[in-house]
Amino acid sequence: MPKEPEDFTPFMTSSWLQILLNISVIFVATSVSAPVQALASVAPKVVSVGISLLAPLTHHAKSIAADDIVRLASLGQKTGGTKEIGKILGAKNLPNEVLEDAYVRIAIQQGRISRTEADGMFRRLRNTPGFRSTVSKIVGNSEIKTAGHLNELRIADSAAENGFQVKGIGVRFDDGMKSAQTDIDILLFKNDRVVAIEAKDYLPTTPIPLDKFRADMDSLVEYSRKNPSSKVLNVFSITNRPADMASWNLLQKEAERRGVELIEGTPNQQIVLIKQLVTDK
Repeated sequence: MPKEPEDFTPFMTSSWLQILLNISVIFVATSVSAPVQALASVAPKVVSVGISLLAPLTHHAKSIAADDIVRLASLGQKTGGTKEIGKILGAKNLPNEVLEDAYVRIAIQQGRISRTEADGMFRRLRNTPGFRSTVSKIVGNSEIKTAGHLNELRIADSAAENGFQVKGIGVRFDDGMKSAQTDIDILLFKNDRVVAIEAKDYLPTTPIPLDKFRADMDSLVEYSRKNPSSKVLNVFSITNRPADMASWNLLQKEAERRGVELIEGTPNQQIVLIKQLVTDK
């Protein structure tokens, strides 16, 4: 067999070209399929979720960078962290849309809410009175407060998804009975009816604070009394029926005595019931 010339021809044979092509394909596939691993070497501080999950929900030019969201999320887990987050963001003089976006993304980073749920919630509730302040309350280190306010957000979001107009979340209100202003957890509007909701998220085994529940029902009654032209439907909702049936029966009687609708279930189930109440009444 004749000897090949001593030049670079062997490197240009089809076999070598195929090897080089395979190496290139492997390199490109690895780069495309593992962007998070590649980014992790650049931004090791992102530990809870990938950078793509922290992309801004808004297209505003002043949106907070993902790395800053990670740092703020970590700060929020510390005692007094939510106040510090408020100071840091407040000093930037950002528009409301960017602040709403920042708090929702902090909640994503902390694992309070999924990116999928956050996308829908932000789209439906952005610029709703009380949305930003309520989201800011779910990024702290108190699991109880987080659960309660997240429940309110989910009820409001489900309402918006089901054709209700969300008038406000955590609407401040002076009922003239409590030592300070109270609030209506969620205010909705549909079919010419205003729906005022006091929402509770307790485990079935948690003892019912009946005095507090009575006071909140009284606030609902006072709200409707001060807004006679609004055709207010008062709703007291609870996520889980208490295991103590005696307490549940007593709560039903307190609601009936005040003309307040007592409902139970998940946020979605509650809105289905409220939708029926608005239609029937």
